[in-house]
Amino acid sequence: MIININKYCTPQNASIGVKQAIADADSGDIISFDKNEYHFYKDYSEHKVYHMTNTDSFKTPDKYFAILIEDKENITIDGNGSVFVIHGDMCALSLIRCKNIILKNFTIRYNAPTNFEMTVKEKRGNAFIYSLPDGNNFEVRGRDIYFFERSPFTKKKYYEFRNKPKSYCNVLHNGDDVHRTQVSPVRAVLSMKRISNTEVRVKYLIPPALNVGDTITMSNNCCRANCGLFFWECSNIVSENITVNYMHGFGWLSQMCENLTFDKISFTPADGYKVSSFADCIHVCGCKGYVKINDCFFRDPHDDGINIHGAFLRLKRMINEKTAVFEFVHKQQGGYKAFFKGDKVKFYDRRNLEELKGIYTVADSIDNIDEKTVELTFEEKLPNMTPKMFVSENVTYNPEVTISNCTFRAIPTRGILCTTDKLSEIFSNRFISLKMPDIYISCDCRDWYESGPCKNMKIYNNTFSQKNPVVLDPLCMLKPVDNVHENIKIYDNKTEVIDE
Repeated sequence: MIININKYCTPQNASIGVKQAIADADSGDIISFDKNEYHFYKDYSEHKVYHMTNTDSFKTPDKYFAILIEDKENITIDGNGSVFVIHGDMCALSLIRCKNIILKNFTIRYNAPTNFEMTVKEKRGNAFIYSLPDGNNFEVRGRDIYFFERSPFTKKKYYEFRNKPKSYCNVLHNGDDVHRTQVSPVRAVLSMKRISNTEVRVKYLIPPALNVGDTITMSNNCCRANCGLFFWECSNIVSENITVNYMHGFGWLSQMCENLTFDKISFTPADGYKVSSFADCIHVCGCKGYVKINDCFFRDPHDDGINIHGAFLRLKRMINEKTAVFEFVHKQQGGYKAFFKGDKVKFYDRRNLEELKGIYTVADSIDNIDEKTVELTFEEKLPNMTPKMFVSENVTYNPEVTISNCTFRAIPTRGILCTTDKLSEIFSNRFISLKMPDIYISCDCRDWYESGPCKNMKIYNNTFSQKNPVVLDPLCMLKPVDNVHENIKIYDNKTEVIDE
């Protein structure tokens, strides 16, 4: 059956109507939007307490969702070319515990993106005039600038952000030339004055090293409060023909899912904006089956284009010969069930990433989400391990990966990060103007704790933009052993180096 959204709501405020349409949908139904611009407001959004990995979820567990689909099977969401406009700092669309879902034919756009952009319009000695996008509201208070978005219903602010003079992840944009910078438009300020709805005049003690036409983009990256799109414990999800103008909080995150397809997804900033994502574009953590990313376009995120990895949990203490407690270590990790009965696990020495012999089978798992720990009991006797010196990896949740026919352009960090021991192929992609490695293969039990070793990867028929486009960089406490990554074949690629 086709469920027509327009029978439930008007495009001017679609939040409640879409929620009811989703509730009414049964297996086999198509939720269809007449082509239009649909507006979703945080005032009427779904509110849940969920944890999203690689965000600051334990600081901000309360999440708001414009479109939330839970426990549904065999459903299609067809936008028919519509635009979903998100009002507020919330997740645009989420699937939780869903199976066999198709998402297609729509654009995600935020009314007021939460990366804040200031473009140098004019320079007169120590005084600069900056232009700001139409959609972002701002106030000047003394020598500070505050960005915000206000509810049209309550007149209260959805969020407010005072740009900090010191930020480690500002990004400078000038065409395809993008890179992270310490340069800030709000450092060493003598005075600041708003001169129009989209312009501000700043006088400096020491002017920043910026030219007319340069854009500095800023974010509250010290607090990734949410993500733009979110899949959790889902299987057989197809996303196709979707344009993403922006995502708040992090990016498009999938955690503990199975069989994901991304086809013809375009991450392209809206007119008048420079940034397509608060951080990464596609981020996959702890997924199994396959991840297929084909014919996608990645432009101007604030962080990486694609990041696919598992999670290393560090040994906290041994309980008996078959039972031990493991912990998420990084402050932005955890909050979800990472092991299920029957899953296969490997162990690694943190000093050198040497793999211990054997594969161990989970017999039981007891999670303490708040403490970010899990007590695992295995069918087999555990090897001798010292707390804090060893990590575990759920190798069942390592996917086969295919990344093909994609373009990565104007990215201040990396194009692709991929770590999985299953078969992975990266081919027929083009990388243009990236400031860090086009492809970065890590395996990190020291900093981010993103696993694991690559064991069977092919990289071929790609067009790179750098002299050293592929970097293998395992991170451990000491020097890694030679064979952290194995059977990586790099062939039939070409490089088009653009001189600066």
